[in-house]
Amino acid sequence: MDNKLKIHLLVNEVAGNGRAKKVLEQTTSLLINQNINFDLQKSNYAGEAIRLAQHYGNQRHLPNEILLVIGGDGSLNEVLNGIKRSDNPRTPIAYLPAGTGNDFARAADLTADPKVLLDHFKENFEPDEVDCGSFTLPKITAEQKYYFANSFGIGFDAFVNHNSNISKLKKLLNHLSEGKFIYGLNVVASVTKQDTFGVEIERKGQKIYFDDAFMVTTTNHPFLGGGLPLLPSAKIDSHKIDAVVVEKFSLGKLVKLFINLLKDGSHVNDPQFHYFEADKIRVTTMKKEYAQVDGEEIKPNLFNIEFSVSSFNLLR
Repeated sequence: MDNKLKIHLLVNEVAGNGRAKKVLEQTTSLLINQNINFDLQKSNYAGEAIRLAQHYGNQRHLPNEILLVIGGDGSLNEVLNGIKRSDNPRTPIAYLPAGTGNDFARAADLTADPKVLLDHFKENFEPDEVDCGSFTLPKITAEQKYYFANSFGIGFDAFVNHNSNISKLKKLLNHLSEGKFIYGLNVVASVTKQDTFGVEIERKGQKIYFDDAFMVTTTNHPFLGGGLPLLPSAKIDSHKIDAVVVEKFSLGKLVKLFINLLKDGSHVNDPQFHYFEADKIRVTTMKKEYAQVDGEEIKPNLFNIEFSVSSFNLLR
């Protein structure tokens, strides 16, 4: 038995169409059986986890205390933003993935098994410093900084994300623990509907313009849409931010790119696929497009955003 640890649970029960609630039940059962002290807070609406995490980060905690997030990529995004805006932005975060895509967990090699995670905590829980992306929106008062663990996408991936969110199949597939397949289905359904747009990429003082961009994704790691390795070279400990620009392609070209993406990553060598790595990257679009940040939808807008690399402390 171990009664020295204290676990602070922060949970979004509806993540993964209720999967997070099941993971919470497993976790609390283990904590009770192992006589580990814990408390629980639930996020009941969009944005609440930001406030709860910021409040937690504003307090001083003993070395034996752990903030454990149970939810999906959106839940992690909110907690990350809350901690980074708190009085103690280096406060460590632990994460049990229980969403649909769980891309950050895949990139960071995190376990989804609460028993494995708790056993590790009882042995050692020194945090690792890992990368996250950050950005500012110029029109926001006081240049509020935002953070993401996965990606900020404009265009095609965001449009697919939008169509997946409104799909009637999403709930059914989530219930069958196959929610990530809705993303794949909507890749094909959305390819002929997504328009092209002009975009300017600025890095290291150089500007590159694309007339027919189809998708622009600034990413912290390789994965997108529940495990698709969009940019295999991106790592959560590279201390760089990566941006991908994909120019318009046909449905036939999409099939070829998708096969190469899954087979060996050779899609990155296609002349319509471009990627950039730097400490800071500015993305400026010329038309209103859908966007997504860590899977959370942003309505169509014009974007002029400077992205940079930041970091946070992760317990795993």
